[in-house]
Amino acid sequence: MQPGASMALARAYSMLGGLVWLVACGPQPAEEARFDPGKHLRLAEAVDLDPDPHVTSVKLRAAPASIEILPGITTEVLAYSNSLPGPLIRAKRGDRVHIEFENGLSIPTTVHWHGMRVPNDMDGVPHHGPLLVQPGNGFIYDYIALDAGLYWYHPHHYSLETIGAGLYGPLLVDDPDDPPELGDEVVLVLSDISLDENGALYHHPNDRDTVAAGRDGNVVLVNGRERPRLEALSGRRQRWRIVNSARSRYFRLSLPGHTFLQIGSDGGRMEYPMEVAEPLIVPGERLDLLVEPRGEPGTALELRALPVARGSSLPQSELVVLLDVDFVGVGSSPPLPDLKRSLVPIDARGAATVEIGLTMGETNGVVEMGINGIPYQSSTPLHARVGETQVLRVKSESAFSHPFHLHGFAFQELDAARVPVHPIQLKDTIEVPPLGIKELAVTYDDRPGTWMFHCHILDHAEAGMMGELVVSP
Repeated sequence: MQPGASMALARAYSMLGGLVWLVACGPQPAEEARFDPGKHLRLAEAVDLDPDPHVTSVKLRAAPASIEILPGITTEVLAYSNSLPGPLIRAKRGDRVHIEFENGLSIPTTVHWHGMRVPNDMDGVPHHGPLLVQPGNGFIYDYIALDAGLYWYHPHHYSLETIGAGLYGPLLVDDPDDPPELGDEVVLVLSDISLDENGALYHHPNDRDTVAAGRDGNVVLVNGRERPRLEALSGRRQRWRIVNSARSRYFRLSLPGHTFLQIGSDGGRMEYPMEVAEPLIVPGERLDLLVEPRGEPGTALELRALPVARGSSLPQSELVVLLDVDFVGVGSSPPLPDLKRSLVPIDARGAATVEIGLTMGETNGVVEMGINGIPYQSSTPLHARVGETQVLRVKSESAFSHPFHLHGFAFQELDAARVPVHPIQLKDTIEVPPLGIKELAVTYDDRPGTWMFHCHILDHAEAGMMGELVVSP
């Protein structure tokens, strides 16, 4: 055989070997286009009953349900439409959202649309107006999805008990302007639940330590499952839309050998992306992350929640494996488009400052929390007017961190010069560190009414760390 023929044969074998490797280890282009990374942790989806493409109309029922959480064990929980989490409700920015809600519980309840800019009488807070839905009754929530982003729904009456028992679900408002090159989208609902050795709901003692620390569940869930599988093609980008629905647990995410590109948070995409190694997501908060998993087909990576210290007197949370990223082949991703978003910074010059101290105390051995030293049941509302801009100066006055949540309105975090922090984000939930201060600029649009603000560690809210803001016409 001539030397040239020998080299040609060698090249042919090399090419054949490459083709065999591609067939064995990676999908073909048509298969890659149909790839579904979340098929093992897929959420139930609400059925849209209205043929109008600009209306999302669903039925939602809160009731007891029997759900298998631990393998082979059925747990009696509370659930929306018999699923844990509740079904994913999808709409598009600008759509009308019509929810026919039925209360199948033995207690009154509401549905709060966490982060959504809805009319005040659609916010699901029972303290004002006939919004408390009695057992066996229903209520129609009807509003326009003004903003794209990932939101979630949950009760705002007996919240601690009912969210802990399973009443929470995601609501995703798609942005028609999002480029298709972002990646395979997966919605991840992070939560936890407290179960005893028989798989039944465990009821925490209502003592001082429990209230101060919050009720972290002993079983951590992703989309209602303990340590599920997420499939990946090495080199193919994924878009993770994440919500923290836990009562008190913080999640600091880690994927060994990888960083994340954060492109958004509570109120949709932010001003421009930023690279983060270990993104933190506090109760009530949302993250929009791009990740390009890389690994050999047949191997796996653990998405971990790293220990988090929420205060000097609290133990760190333990390391938890949230899910396994299983590499089932190889893929590719197109270049990312320009992901800048034009967000108008709130001008806080001359704005009134509103002091909101997150306070903790003790009376006769009972933990008492409040706003500016006053528990919710004894408080008087703060005030604002439609069109007004305020700076909320939120301070943790203890050695504990608190996720502060404002209903109905988005705010922008300010720096020391009272200029919005870049990249600008539209937030409704933000961590206030121990003895730390966050200054938040908010402009009240034309939705008057009485709105809530509170710590989203639900033990803290129930203990009194909650207040009201009256926005007048």
